[in-house]
Order: sequence, then C-alpha cells, then structure tokens
Amino acid sequence: MGLGAGLFFMAVRDPPVAALIAGLLISGVIAFSARSSNPGLARAGGLFAAMFVGALAAANEIRDAPVLLDSDVTTQVRGVVEAREFDADGRVRYLLRVSATSDPQIRRPPTRVRLVARTAHTPALVGALIEGRARLSTPSGPVLPGGYDFAFRAFVDGIGAHGFFFQAPRELAPAQLEGGIASKFRQGLREMREDIAARVRSVLPGDAGGIAAALTVSDRRGITKPTVEALRATGLAHILAISGLHMALAAGLLYVGLRLIMAGFPALVEGWPVKKLAAAGALVTATAYLAISGGSIPTQRAWVMLSIMLIAVVLDRPALTIRNVALAAIVIIVLSPSAVVGPGFQMSFAATAALIAAYAALSRRKADRDRAPASVSSMPIAPAWTIWLFKAALGLAITSLVAGLATGLFSAHHFHRVAGNGLLANLLAMPLVTLVVMPAGLLAMLLMPFGLDQLPLQAMGAGLRGVIAVANHVNEMGGDILIGQIPLHATALAGAGFIALVFLRSRLRLAGFVLIGLGALLALPPLAPDRPQILISEDGRLVGLYGAKGLASNAKRPSAFVFGQWQTALGGPAHLPPAMLRPRGEDPETPDTTLSPLLEGAISEPSRFHCAARGICAARQRGATIIAIDRPELIGPACDRADLVVVSIPVYMSRCRSGATLVTARSLRRTGALGIRIEHAVQIDGDVVSVKPLDPMHRNTSAVSTVATSETEHPAMGAMKNTPRPRLRINEALEGGIRPWTVQRYYDWRSRSYDLPD
Repeated sequence: MGLGAGLFFMAVRDPPVAALIAGLLISGVIAFSARSSNPGLARAGGLFAAMFVGALAAANEIRDAPVLLDSDVTTQVRGVVEAREFDADGRVRYLLRVSATSDPQIRRPPTRVRLVARTAHTPALVGALIEGRARLSTPSGPVLPGGYDFAFRAFVDGIGAHGFFFQAPRELAPAQLEGGIASKFRQGLREMREDIAARVRSVLPGDAGGIAAALTVSDRRGITKPTVEALRATGLAHILAISGLHMALAAGLLYVGLRLIMAGFPALVEGWPVKKLAAAGALVTATAYLAISGGSIPTQRAWVMLSIMLIAVVLDRPALTIRNVALAAIVIIVLSPSAVVGPGFQMSFAATAALIAAYAALSRRKADRDRAPASVSSMPIAPAWTIWLFKAALGLAITSLVAGLATGLFSAHHFHRVAGNGLLANLLAMPLVTLVVMPAGLLAMLLMPFGLDQLPLQAMGAGLRGVIAVANHVNEMGGDILIGQIPLHATALAGAGFIALVFLRSRLRLAGFVLIGLGALLALPPLAPDRPQILISEDGRLVGLYGAKGLASNAKRPSAFVFGQWQTALGGPAHLPPAMLRPRGEDPETPDTTLSPLLEGAISEPSRFHCAARGICAARQRGATIIAIDRPELIGPACDRADLVVVSIPVYMSRCRSGATLVTARSLRRTGALGIRIEHAVQIDGDVVSVKPLDPMHRNTSAVSTVATSETEHPAMGAMKNTPRPRLRINEALEGGIRPWTVQRYYDWRSRSYDLPD
C-alpha cells in the first residue's frame, strides 16, 4: 500500500482513477481465483491489489485540492483566523481562511494562508475576522533536483501561500464560533494549549521552557536556534516532536502506575481484569495527549500505533508485534497517504519495526538459553543492583543503536547528514528524558488544574537543562556529518534490504545485508552520479558553481534558505563570494564595457563569479562560460559570448540564436530549480586550449558555434574561437510534472487561463 501511494505522488501526471480501479479489480480477481490452485500467484495478486488500494487512497486525498498562489503579490488580505502561534520574540503567526483580497484582487486566491504579524498588537482570537496589507509568496518547490518539495508539503497541509503583514492586522469582527459543540470544543482546546504553554514558560524561562512547551502542547517557538542546532547535530532533535517515544512514555507511565496502584487492592485484582483497565486508562491518556498537543501528523501517527497496541492488550493479544505495526501503517496510509513520502512516517515506522524485530530475536535467544540444561550454580559475582543497572544501560544502548541505524538510512537520504556522536548523546540524554523529564511532565499536567504543578515543572526543567548540556557538550566533540545528497535508487535498494532484515524470519533475511551493501556502493564514488557543477534557483536570481574551491555564488549574501540547502546537499562546501569589478570605459552601459572585464576576470580565475553588480555576473566552470544577468538588453551579447545564459527576469525569448543554452525566469517557473552537469569541457591552461573529443553517444544540448570576442579580449578568449561548446546535461527539479501542487506554475493571470504544454 505504501508503494502504491508513493508511486502515485511521484508520477509526472495524475494517474487516471478509472485505471487504478480497474487494476484493483483485476488484481483482486486474480488473487481470489488463484487462492487454491496457485498460492504464489494469489499472493502476487493480493500485493498488487494492496498497491492499487494505496494509490486510490492517495487519489482520494488530493481530490479536494487547495488552491496554491501562482505568483508573489502584495495585496489586502481579509480572512478568518483558524489558528495562531507565538514565538519567543512575541510575533504572532496566523493561519487565515481567506474570504477576500483587494488592491489588487487576486483572481485565483488561495484558500488558506499563513501570515506573520511582526508589529506588536493584541493578538486576534481564533474565529476573528482580520484584515491587513500583506506580502504573499508562493510555496517554493525543491531548491535543487531531488530535494524536498515545500510546495507539496504546503499542498498537503492545505496552505496556499505564506508571507507577512506590513503592519498589525485590524480586527473587523470578534471571534464567532460556527458549527455548535464541535467548534466550541476545538476552540476550548486551542485556548487550553495556549494557557498551558504560557504557564510552562512562566515557570521555566529560556530553552528549558521552550522544550517543555514543545513536549506538552507541541509549541516549539520558544527554543533558540543554537539549541535546536545542537540537538539536531547530536541526534537529539527527535525529542522536540511529540512522536511515538513521548506518547509511549506518557501512556506507559500511567499504565504501569495504574497497575501498581490496583495491585495494592487484592479484591480488585481478583475480581477485575486490572491489566485491561490499565490499558484502557493508558488509551484515554494517549487520546488526551493527542488532543492537547494539537494533533500534528507525527502525533496522530504515534497515537494510531499506540492505540492499536493498547487495544491488543484489551483483546488479550500480543501488543508489540510486527503485525500491529503493519496495522498501524495501513490505517495511516488510508487516512493520510501523503505521509508515506515524508521522513516522519519512514523514520518512525523503521525505528519501531527494527526495535520489535531486534528484541524479538533477543527474546528467542533467551528462550533457547533457558531451555538448555542448567549448569552448576555459582555465587553471583556482583550485587543484584549492579546487574540491574548494567542490564538497563545495555537495553538503552541496544535501543539507541538499533533505532539510530534504522532511522539513519532515511535521515541521511532526506537531510543529507548523520549524527556522528548520536549514540553517545542518546545514551547520556535519554535516561534523563525517560526517568525525569516525561514523568515530571506527566505529573505536572495532572496537577496543573489544581495549581500544584510548579515543583514537577521545575523538576522537568532540571532534566531538560541536563539534556541541553549533553547536546552542547557532545556537539563540541563533533556534531553531525554532512554526507551530501544520496540518489533515490541507492536508498530504495538499501530500504529493500532493511525490509528483508526486519520482516523475514529464515536465513533469507541475511540477503538484506547484501542489498544494504549494494545501496551503499551506489551512493559512493565511482558508482554514485556526479554532483551538479552548476545550480540555478527556481527564480534565477541565485546561481552556484560547485568545484574544488567550494560553492561559488553570484551573491555576496545569498539566500540562506536556498544556499544552505545547496551546501548541505553537496556535502558542506565553503561559500566563495563573487569578485566585484567595476566596468571599464567611459560608458558603462555598453555591452562590451560591461561584459568583457567580467569575462576576462572569469578566465583568469575560473570557478568563481566576477560581477559588476548583483544582476550582472560572469564565470568559467570546467571550460563552460556562464553569464547571469537581469537586464534584457544584455541577452543578445551574453548569448554570443557564453555557453549558458541565466536571465533572472521573465522574458519570452526561449533560446539563443548562437546556440548557447538560455535559462530565464519564465522557463524556470515551469522547470523549477536546475542542476547542470558539464559532460564535455574546454580545458584552458594559461594561453593553451585543449579540447576533449566529443562523445557521439551523448546528445549535445547546445549547438556547436564560435564564441564572439571583443578586440581587447583576453588571450585565452581568442584561443577559444572555433572550439565546440561544452555539453550541458540539465536536470529539472520538477521534471515536467503537472500535478495539483505544480499546476499553478502554468497559470497566466493576464489571460486567466492555464498555458499547459501539449
């Protein structure tokens, strides 16, 4: 089912629902008719049927598609507050259901937007109608091919745009609850969450209070960036998100506590199924935790998994089994199939399945040892309490190691990094979380209605300060390791090996090690694909050159959002800022006096941009000449002198007559960010030019032509005449996909229609 949902979302076009239904029916008929005569065929038919069910669930999820903004705009926004959040600086982040826009009126308005109000004001309540002048931005796509698609995430969350208010928004109408009891209940939960977060921060200021609020009501706005970075670099960031760990600790503590309390009453134990009563109480606790925390997707996933296991206890079935993990996954795939392609689903289920499989193997080994003939008894070599501590530490180490290895595969693929000292950090911090933070937090929540929560909160804060100290200390020893972007096929092969290790029981599961090893080989040179030498952002304003010197850009201060992800995906190269040059000559507006000095500088110092201004830059990279401009009058001269021309303004020109590759803001709107590999380059060594032979097996995306130069050209520029252009292999982030979360890129607001390709 997960494979079907994943393939559906990865498709370039929306698969026809009729074809999916037909595939489900055919697979189901094959599975049913062959169940007696050919069990293997029946299983195959059943697996294909499950795949089509997952795809149909995905099709159902995108049926009521939200509207995503098609272009950035400054407008007057009016809407109803659906949710609000506060950060440590007092800023308010509103989620608005848009009712109207004006000055200008957006012809294709988004359904919901998320806007930040930076100006101090009295926050509007949920349900209030507010209005203000705002800057709306479209959800961005992947910043490089194979990267995380933020537009898809916004689409799934139902958010069509994000931005900020220029001034404090005005409240046009007070909060009004619609829908009766359900709306009042949701409003009461929101107010309760805000009150709890405020109470926690009043008792625990600083990062400890911010993390405590994150653990109780999933409000992470009060945590400073250095602390978040330290937790992330040491593999402790998982404690910030309410997931299976927190849900299991909260419900498990109450489950054990209720059983211990009821054990003190023999009549109760003899007359009632106390184990089932404790499981029911734990289920109520987990449900209350889900409601108070805001019900985020990871929390819902954790609740589903824990609920199935607690229900298994009530029904006298084993709780921790792979079958229960599969049932939880089925429920989530049906309700939220888009979670399959996200890191949260993959990492949480990988950790849970790996832990259950590992401890099942240890339990079988222990059972075999217990059935063996008893040896001659001997005196214990250590006190019982030391043996208990050793077993507890060993169990924690095994848990951290198994969970870290299971999630490391998917963490490396999605985040391009691994925590080098993550095992050490978890060994030191998780006892504090398990024995101090979560028990104290649970007690504080139970006592908060009576005003007796201060001491438990202070104990919780002491434990969290210890966790922060561990993260900072381990981070100083060496934090996370950047490994760069891992190809999808390598992760898929290693993931198949992980599935074999976890789910198979015979010796055939050892084949999983082979698949994991092959996946690792495909992610390492020389089998790994070459990293792109040129990167272009989806708006064309930022261009990067990756080489031995680092990652050069055409901006002194590049966008941290885009450039930071480039650096992470490429393994963390240092930033090489552009060399700023002044145009020579009396008239700096002529193309010759503007471009020639930049080209000469680029030839003298390759793999670095030389710029006359932010929007006029030139560079040489592996024999290819790149010119980035933002002035239309320079397009023609740039085409004559470069192999790749990047224009950061929308123009209708689609190609260079000289044969150079032309990339414009208009073309990038459809393709998304670009990653370019130079497959054939002209090598320049001083004044000598050597040309590698052309490979006829590769398509030349640029025609062979001469490079025009001026009379005052650099000697190497003259030597480049009559040399073939380099081959540029261009990878698009969107790969021509037209899906509900990309179709807004084809919308023309002037004609009020979509300009879709044939």
